[in-house]
Amino acid sequence: MLKNQVILITGCSSGIGRALSLELAARGHRVYASARRPEALEDLKSKGIDAVALDVNDGESIKAAVHLIHEDAGRIDMVVNNAGFSLVGPLAEVDLADFRRELETNVVGPVALAQAAIPHMVKQGSGRIVNVGSTVGILPTPFAGAYCASKSAIHMLSEVMRIELAPFGIDVILVAP
Repeated sequence: MLKNQVILITGCSSGIGRALSLELAARGHRVYASARRPEALEDLKSKGIDAVALDVNDGESIKAAVHLIHEDAGRIDMVVNNAGFSLVGPLAEVDLADFRRELETNVVGPVALAQAAIPHMVKQGSGRIVNVGSTVGILPTPFAGAYCASKSAIHMLSEVMRIELAPFGIDVILVAP
């Protein structure tokens, strides 16, 4: 990976997103760590990481974050779609509103963010979209059917996006921890 890339990472209030933002910043990249509640990212600022409010379920929030980064840094080299959550329970009993919210967050949100960033990447002739999937997208587990379905969808969407965006110099990578 080239040095000094401008990288937007979603879901940085904890876990993979937080760790990735710290690691990429330590490697010399300009990192925009995002979360629904930017106050959860305050401590990252001392590490040279820019904190951005971004709710992947809110189209206006997505547009505002991408616009802010493009105006501030002049480009977006990479988007890491990491935000998500896992709904636990048997599919026969899970609340359908919660199921829809999981699909909205884990599937529609990453596509919406990619759609917002792709025009900038096309103009610059390069870019990378990294989608965080999961091994349960391939090998499902009981009581996590909604999460398994959302990660399976991300796996397939990543494959399709990879094919569609390659002619524009945009790489699409799936990471399945």
